[in-house]
Parts: sequence; C-alpha cells; structure tokens
Amino acid sequence: MSGYRPLQENALEELRKRLAAGEFAPGVVYSESRIASELGISRTPVKDALVRLAQDRYIDILPSRGFRLHEMSDQDVQETFQLRTAIEGFCAISLARERGTDAGKETIALMQESLESMRGALATGADGVVGDEFLASDLAFHRTLVAFSKNEELMRLFDSYQHRLSMVAETSLLSPGRPDEAIEEQQSIFDAIVSGEDDGMGAYRAVEHHMRSARDIVLAGRGRSRAE
Repeated sequence: MSGYRPLQENALEELRKRLAAGEFAPGVVYSESRIASELGISRTPVKDALVRLAQDRYIDILPSRGFRLHEMSDQDVQETFQLRTAIEGFCAISLARERGTDAGKETIALMQESLESMRGALATGADGVVGDEFLASDLAFHRTLVAFSKNEELMRLFDSYQHRLSMVAETSLLSPGRPDEAIEEQQSIFDAIVSGEDDGMGAYRAVEHHMRSARDIVLAGRGRSRAE
C-alpha cells in the first residue's frame, strides 16, 4: 500500500498537465488502458486519478468506453462564478481589513504587479486579443488574493477549479472590449481593498460585480451559439 498513493498522485498530476496543455480534444473518447500504458503504470491508479478529475468536472467518465473532456453546461458556469464570488469575496474582505499588516501589504503589492502585467500584455498584444501572458497575470491576481487567506482548503478548492476558471475566463475575454473592462473591474477590487471601504464590504461588492459581468457575457455567448 505504501507505493499506491504516490502512483495515483503522479497519474493525477500528469493528467492535469496534459489537460492544461490542451492535449485532449473536445468530443474525443480516450482509453483508460492506453493512458495507463503511456504513463507506464497499472490501470488502478489511473482509474482513481480519473475519478478525481471527474469529480472536479475536468472530464466525464463513460462506463466501459473511457473518458472525454467535460462539456460545461449553463449550470456549471453559474456554479463556477458563485464559487468564485464566495471564495474571492471572503478573501477580499479579509485583505481589506488586514491591509495594513505586513502580509496585507505584500499581497497588495503582488496584486498591483499582476494588474500592471495585464495592462502591459494587452498594450503589446494584437488589438483586442489576449494572450498567455495576460491570462497568466489575470489568474495570478485572483490566486494571490485567495492565497492571502492562508487557508489550505480554500486554496485546494480554488486550484481544483482552475481548469474551469481558465475556460470561462478565456471565453468571456473573447468578447469585444472585455479585456479592458476586466482590468478596470479588477482595479476596482484592488482600490476597494486598499481603501478598506465599508469595512471590506466594498471589496466584496467589487468582486461580485466582476464575477457577475463575466458570467453574463459567457452565458449570453452560449445562448447565441445555441440559437445559430
């Protein structure tokens, strides 16, 4: 049993890397045994890793067939933004209230760096198109905020949803003018944290507005796609 958990964790880490790298195509059914063969391990740890990925809605397991990428539903989108609002709203309140501490100042400085990186990436990229640097800085802004909580469970939950967060973020940022709007909304979150407005509730409202705006864009786009 001593070697079982590491094999499962190694399989999980490798599959997450492949998912992040876009090595799995939508709609394609992949074989559990083939993945095990590629990783050079037995099917049992691979199967357990796939169950974990299915729980986090990275994939859908097809009994006796294999697995494929999970296709997000409108409910998935709603739940993703509700989760983000709950987690990041709480963390924004906490940071606003502790903005004067050493840890608070350090976090605020890192968030400001992310904002500057986003602006720089948008200014040097193709007109209206966001690249990897912009997306990485966008994620860093939010992840830094959550990391301030020093709550391992919140971080685990945030990281487990990273794939879904990236998917919906990229979708919303495809909307014309959205990258500039997103930066301004994040600047509002930042400003509300720094000011400590309304004992941190101003920061929560700014987070809620940012999430609601992105959610509405994604859902509207999905509605147009279905109508075409």
